Amino acid sequence: MYIWVILATLILALYSFNLSYRSDIRKIEIEPLARSIISKILIKQQAGALYIKAHTPPYAQIQNPDGTSTPSGTVTFATGVLQKEDLSPSSGGSYLPYGFVDDDNIVTEIYCLSEDGTSALECRNEDSITYLVSFLVLPQKWLSIKTGLPSNDFLTAMKDMVGDDPGFGYPICKKYAEGDSDEKKCEQLVIQSHTGTYQIGYDENEEQTVTDLISFEIPPYIAQNGEFADTCNNSNDSNICLTVIYKHNIKLYENAEL
Repeated sequence: MYIWVILATLILALYSFNLSYRSDIRKIEIEPLARSIISKILIKQQAGALYIKAHTPPYAQIQNPDGTSTPSGTVTFATGVLQKEDLSPSSGGSYLPYGFVDDDNIVTEIYCLSEDGTSALECRNEDSITYLVSFLVLPQKWLSIKTGLPSNDFLTAMKDMVGDDPGFGYPICKKYAEGDSDEKKCEQLVIQSHTGTYQIGYDENEEQTVTDLISFEIPPYIAQNGEFADTCNNSNDSNICLTVIYKHNIKLYENAEL
């Protein structure tokens, strides 16, 4: 009897090698992992946006030495990386949802720039434009072995989670500076979405044409300065970074009611 049990077990084990994988195995096992990464960076970006709002008049407050606060007439945020204590202050009122684990893989950074995006300004300067950038270095497991860019599984998750948002994707260099140096320097850095570099269109004669996608051009100052530039500026085989970047119009809060 014991021998028959062993034989049945061996036959079952051999048979299992011939069982085919589910056709939707990638959708039920792999893509959810990619979506969880995307969810975290979107949550972190949203927390940064709430931080900016809370530090913009009429919501901005100045903390007094006696522990009281006074409304501020100017913004109270500054250029730089938002730290854990900024988004989850010890005084309470976290900008992150309850239970969110901030593992430091996602960096959220504020920039205050001139209108042409080439120089930094004080954030309280009325002429400054506020940008919020969140990014993380994509692990090798999410990159295509052939291209070195995000894999089809990750691109599908990007499409499902966000769709066609020009400010969400990964940085690529659209134009390199001309020169004799072997070291390439990116002149125009843009956000590449999940859909590719080009799109198919039709002209007035209904003939098919290939056109550039509408991409978010990263301001030159951001592409060359700060934590984002050090990690993701795509000049010389740098990291592939999942990136969310938005331009904030803080003047929208001026007439807000408290």
